[in-house]
Amino acid sequence: MAHPQSSAAMFDHPSEFVTFKATPHLPGVELYSARLVDHAFAPHVHDGYSLGAIEAGVERFRYQGSEHLAPAGTLVLLNPDEPHTGQAEVDAGWTYQMLYIEPGTMRTLTGSETFFRDAAVHDPKLAAAFRHVFRQMWAAPDDLAFVSGFTQLVDAVAARYGSDAGEACRTPRRAALQRVLDCIEAHLDEALSVETLAAEAGLSVFHFVRTFAATFHVTPHQYVQARRATRAKQLLARHATPSDAAAAAGLTDQSHLNRWFKRAYGVTPAQYQQQIGTRPQAAARR
Repeated sequence: MAHPQSSAAMFDHPSEFVTFKATPHLPGVELYSARLVDHAFAPHVHDGYSLGAIEAGVERFRYQGSEHLAPAGTLVLLNPDEPHTGQAEVDAGWTYQMLYIEPGTMRTLTGSETFFRDAAVHDPKLAAAFRHVFRQMWAAPDDLAFVSGFTQLVDAVAARYGSDAGEACRTPRRAALQRVLDCIEAHLDEALSVETLAAEAGLSVFHFVRTFAATFHVTPHQYVQARRATRAKQLLARHATPSDAAAAAGLTDQSHLNRWFKRAYGVTPAQYQQQIGTRPQAAARR
């Protein structure tokens, strides 16, 4: 599988690359392929599901308060808006492919709110099938080929490891903090104070920080920064300039966005837009 416009030149290690690919064949799906050795991802989130397979090496990542190891042949199955990290566990790093799927697209496909209880499952046969279909999707010439492969692949993963989320995956403590999450989303472009967020939760400042960290496994600050990077990514995918995306996401300037975006996604905003074809200059020429 070729990696056009990959980010290999951006990394210190010569074999590292990160490549995003937007597809015109199915809204709400983004493809991602990478090999990483030295780069470590800061805590970050994705609005949708992150489903992938480890091709080679071993990844270590923190998710829902636990450390996970994902060697070759492992499926990585992350639910939406769950903070997580990522780094190499072995000197050779790790190579992997991911599908990022918006919740609405997954809901339409499965007919329910799908929930993956296990973040990493060693399933070499299904992981090999994932990689095979992923390569076909990457090169799919039309929506018939893409959607056919996507449907069969995600159906197989969800049938084996997914369940209906229902109310079971929302603990009372997390539900009580939903007002805080809504406040963060509504005011990402503003300065957010810990007092404001604690008041939304109806807790003292220190109790709020402890409760938030125990529930989401990151500090309130880490979560807000992760959401800001995600908001910027959404805007960049819609042809926003990096400076406009930074302002709308509550980051002080474009250099601030560059630092957080690279830590979260492995590429700069400009590189991301180049890969998925949403550079503002390109849009203006259409």
